[in-house]
Amino acid sequence: MRHGTGRRLLLLVLLFSFFCALGAGQILEQARTNTLAGRGIASAAYRRDFYSQEMWEEERRLSRECRSFLKKVRRDSVCFPVPASSEDPSLTVSYEDSWMYERSYKGTSGHEGTDIMADTGERGLYPVLSISDGTVTNLGWLELGGWRVGITSPSGVYYYYAHLDSYADIREGDAVKAGQLLGFMGDSGYGPEGTEGKFPVHLHLGVYSWDTGEEISVNPYRLLRKLEESRLKYAYS
Repeated sequence: MRHGTGRRLLLLVLLFSFFCALGAGQILEQARTNTLAGRGIASAAYRRDFYSQEMWEEERRLSRECRSFLKKVRRDSVCFPVPASSEDPSLTVSYEDSWMYERSYKGTSGHEGTDIMADTGERGLYPVLSISDGTVTNLGWLELGGWRVGITSPSGVYYYYAHLDSYADIREGDAVKAGQLLGFMGDSGYGPEGTEGKFPVHLHLGVYSWDTGEEISVNPYRLLRKLEESRLKYAYS
């Protein structure tokens, strides 16, 4: 009789522990949902982890504005901004997740983009293509970004291409197509108009939202990794 009572008590303890663990798991899941739903586009975590696999897996938990911008970028982003060379396979590029790495031009700031480095450091060699369809919104010199192009996509995503060496035949207000030539990679910027050579040849790519009425950057790194799957080839050497 005592053994039967002991077994029943043990079973009750095990069941109690199971339901406590189940309840705790549900509480944690709900807390995670509430956390994600409470984040806006300006959230540091959203901006840092943008386009990650984890973000897509939890897409339904995101706030409406975060989910909307994520889908806009997916819809409008078509191709990698630097094509492969069909003539010289050695003309490669490399990049890393440098989001918010320290930059020290005229003070300290965080790096709000991804630098696609030219493994052959020759300015004016690597073509720079538009990631999306859109309109040339900004064109010309910026002290920090050098010769730059800003393209606004049909959904309102702003793509920023900086440190160019030269431009293709484009003007502000022109309509462009995804894959269209915007210019050539360089090392311009960090000074008055025409400054070159302050850093290695590369393309700085920024992706921005204006959905809330203010300019908010997001980390382009994982988007670029995805776009490499649809990288175009151009004839250049």
